[in-house]
Amino acid sequence: MKINLDVITRHPAVDQARSTSTKNGLRPSLTLIEAAGLIGLTLLAFVARIILANQLDLVTDERIYISAGSIYVPLLKHLNFTSVGWAFNYEHPPLVKILIGLSMVFNSLLGSPLKNLMAARLPNILAGTALVAIIYLGTRRPFGRVVATVAALCIAVSPWMVYFSALAYLDMTMTALATTAYLLLWPALRRPYLYPVAGLCLGLAAASKYTAVLIAPAMILFPLYCFVAIRPRLKAEARPPVPWRWWLSAIGLAPLSFLIVDPALWRSPIRLLIHSFDFEINHAEKGHITFLAGKASTYVPHWAVLYILSAKISLFVTVPALLFIGVALVMLYKFHLPVWRSKRTTPNVPDTHEIDDKKAQEMAKWAFLLIWLVTIVFMLSQLNIIVGTHYLLPAMPPIALAGTFGLSWLLRYRPREHSPHLPFSPLFSVKSDASIPSVERHKHPNWLLLAQVSILAVAIVGPHLFGLLTVQAAEGYTSELYQGENSSLQVAYPAYRDGALWLIAHTSGSGKVGLVAKYETLTSPDSRVNWNDFNRDLPSRLQFIELQPENINKNVDYLIWPMHLIQRKIRIPADWHPRIVHIIGGGSTIYCYILARNPSTIINPSR
Repeated sequence: MKINLDVITRHPAVDQARSTSTKNGLRPSLTLIEAAGLIGLTLLAFVARIILANQLDLVTDERIYISAGSIYVPLLKHLNFTSVGWAFNYEHPPLVKILIGLSMVFNSLLGSPLKNLMAARLPNILAGTALVAIIYLGTRRPFGRVVATVAALCIAVSPWMVYFSALAYLDMTMTALATTAYLLLWPALRRPYLYPVAGLCLGLAAASKYTAVLIAPAMILFPLYCFVAIRPRLKAEARPPVPWRWWLSAIGLAPLSFLIVDPALWRSPIRLLIHSFDFEINHAEKGHITFLAGKASTYVPHWAVLYILSAKISLFVTVPALLFIGVALVMLYKFHLPVWRSKRTTPNVPDTHEIDDKKAQEMAKWAFLLIWLVTIVFMLSQLNIIVGTHYLLPAMPPIALAGTFGLSWLLRYRPREHSPHLPFSPLFSVKSDASIPSVERHKHPNWLLLAQVSILAVAIVGPHLFGLLTVQAAEGYTSELYQGENSSLQVAYPAYRDGALWLIAHTSGSGKVGLVAKYETLTSPDSRVNWNDFNRDLPSRLQFIELQPENINKNVDYLIWPMHLIQRKIRIPADWHPRIVHIIGGGSTIYCYILARNPSTIINPSR
């Protein structure tokens, strides 16, 4: 017997509508209108990410992951799993890096229609686009199509999400897989065979980046809550058996799938996995200098996660998300209070507080999102090293959904009528009456529904869309409380290419430009994977070389000095500071400074 947590009240009108949709050849779970809307959502997300990926310069860690991909793929091709080449960048698992390498290989086989850097970024672009579709498809049943659509739109145009979707980083693929793993838990309540699929997705997410395991506690807590707190209150004939076998299959499949897609471990799985974890532990013990709240430090406090999320996500999303947490706690408290009281006063009397399927679904819905949001934020807060904001990307989906859901509760949004083939109950009834079929209630005026949905969409999506359209390179976006990242968060984008283009436009003749970087971040063991290779379209009259900040070559004519070095207490030398001729930035954030040994060589200099 399957747990029946998301069925609607049976009614002749419902059955007739379901029969009609089947005769018309439509799937009962997705109408043609919804399918068209979903395609529009994904296209919007894809176009935004493609455009930004085509504009952004090479960012520090991309060089490492692209190099790793170029090393791993030839080893895979020759089935060489014992080579020491797998040890390159062993601190992170190889799945995304393999995808990056394969993307570059296929691009080359097709005659290189894409630039090498764009080909390397393509897997992450697709993962970021898929995440938008995943959010809609995974949340429309419990929360309704409007909430799911607005939450997906929020993620589609979020400057934070678009920026890291447009880079060859590991985190977006990991976030998409981890989000899929958790969202599968909802349909798994009725179809327990989906639990192993969720375990598979979790294993693949961990094979993308180890931080994916932080979603595991939420994936354990939600099924336990449903079967421990809700199942006993269903009528005896409606209680499903506990799916132990499916749960055990999921627990076994998660590490197995991780191992299968991690060929770097095959020659000695236990030893190499311990070796990789040991690096992470030592890295955590030694710390990593980062910039937060105006200070450079080796470690970040536990509240850093809240600070960063409030800076990178609009307050119109985070404040309603906080409202949701409060309302959800009250709802669940009121739901369980009668049971607690009866057990305390009459502990030996069987529980008589039975609930129907609709009530079970409603409470499971609140718990589903609350557990996801609170658990992932708590787990991320345990990281004492957050070098960049990309560490926290897995928190964005539940925050966007909770913010949308919380604001819809505040607006008392209630659909005029529900599509009869979609098994979800009305969202926020002040007085819910389960005896009235859903197709016959909540007949609000069209103008009221339109106003509610419009306010919901504008508030949740509007600020992020405005930021995406107005902040150059998107990385400099911060929420309404913050004036840029210079004094609040570490600026990830170095903007060397942007600086180079400005110099080309404002200088004449030849010259040597120093790209100031730390730890040889612009070059790699593979001579093809470096900044100059990815920027071969720049005119040759300016020569670009990488310089370490402590060894500035006096022969260079210009310097491009990224802001993140200054934030990490690597200052511009005193004799160069007066020579700043231009600032590259986005919004209120400074990405880099351009300096000239002889400012008079600059045509129309600006500060």
